[in-house]
Amino acid sequence: MHSPTFSRRQFITGTSALAVVGIAHANNLTHRLLTSSFFAQDGAIDYTLHIKASAFEIAPKRIISATTYNGQFPGPLLRFKEGRPVVLDIYNDTDTPEQLHWHGQKVSVDVDGAAEEGTPLIPAHGMRRIAFTPNPAGLRFYHTQSRRS
Repeated sequence: MHSPTFSRRQFITGTSALAVVGIAHANNLTHRLLTSSFFAQDGAIDYTLHIKASAFEIAPKRIISATTYNGQFPGPLLRFKEGRPVVLDIYNDTDTPEQLHWHGQKVSVDVDGAAEEGTPLIPAHGMRRIAFTPNPAGLRFYHTQSRRS
């Protein structure tokens, strides 16, 4: 896994933000601070995904609800280059916690998107920034790992 490097300014900003987090806990402030751009290498986001439920007509008068990504089912094509780190902002626009699982990628547990492995959930109406270095090359797919009742 790629370990990000921090400048002195990013470190001070980050530790200051963490001190504020210890004091302020209202309205998802903690989550927004912990996923802000100072944790990304250069602040650049490669992709933004919005997870939500949308209605689809799969046959005449046969409508189902499906999990979509940026309003698409299946989600949009994401192009990664093997060995080049990527940063994604994932917004959960649903009423339930979600995860995004990456099939076929060798990624750390905190990014994998599998509850049984301990990947953190993306809270309902929340956001999570993830970063990983794609490996190995090839066609892969992603999906949520939520279990709706």
